Amino acid sequence: MYLSWFLFFVAGIIFSKLATGFLDIGIIANFARNISDRIILSLVLIAQELEYLRQLRLQVLKDKGLDQKDIDFQMEMFDSWFTKWKESIIISFISSYPKPLKSELEFHDWKSVTVYVQKIIKEKRI
Repeated sequence: MYLSWFLFFVAGIIFSKLATGFLDIGIIANFARNISDRIILSLVLIAQELEYLRQLRLQVLKDKGLDQKDIDFQMEMFDSWFTKWKESIIISFISSYPKPLKSELEFHDWKSVTVYVQKIIKEKRI
């Protein structure tokens, strides 16, 4: 009789530890999702600021009286760098995301990131 009580006690401890572990995984996954949403939002806001700086740069180049050919070259260089920057940021983010949670990511490139950010803002998750 005491042996069965002891076995039930041990089984309860094991079940408690397993249940706590599963709950911790859920909490960690939710935390990671919230943090990643905020990081992605920050990246989109930085990209918007860089786009604004691009427009300012274009205006300054025009005000300097540069030839349109030179202005186009400068803007193409900036646009090329900016596109590579956005894609490399997303690739780095996805590659550093925890493997068990990668399947939950709803984006894979910059265009899908902007759609995702609009979605989380619309859902008021941020």
